Amino acid sequence: MQTAGITREVMGDGSVQLRSSRCTFTFRRVRPGTLLVTVVGVDDGQFGTATLDEIRVHLLEHRPLELFIDAEAAVAVMVEVSKEWTHFFATNRARLKRVSVLPGTRAVELTVAIAQHLSQTGNLIQIYSDRALFEDRLAGR
Repeated sequence: MQTAGITREVMGDGSVQLRSSRCTFTFRRVRPGTLLVTVVGVDDGQFGTATLDEIRVHLLEHRPLELFIDAEAAVAVMVEVSKEWTHFFATNRARLKRVSVLPGTRAVELTVAIAQHLSQTGNLIQIYSDRALFEDRLAGR
């Protein structure tokens, strides 16, 4: 699928990739109830609701869903996008087991911390600064 410069592709391993000229989101089911979202580049709202819609599909299949967001290669998140994610976390709190985020820049880390606070979801969102710990958690250890 391609709409207004956005491409959606189902990869050979079953993962879904959303691409624009400045950003890529990859959604991969690690195991039932666990979804890994990898973000590369700048999300300035070019995807509209498509990124959150991909997560919503998984929420229909698995509740609670454990969400891992590898944003190590994300450069920036625009304010409006951050607001949408904050609202998503707040309204889906009961359907999410945990959200683990690995930011790559201080700007992304601060954006996630603000979303964590404003969503009023308590300890739902965990921010990791160590890739090894993030990977261990992703592996279920």
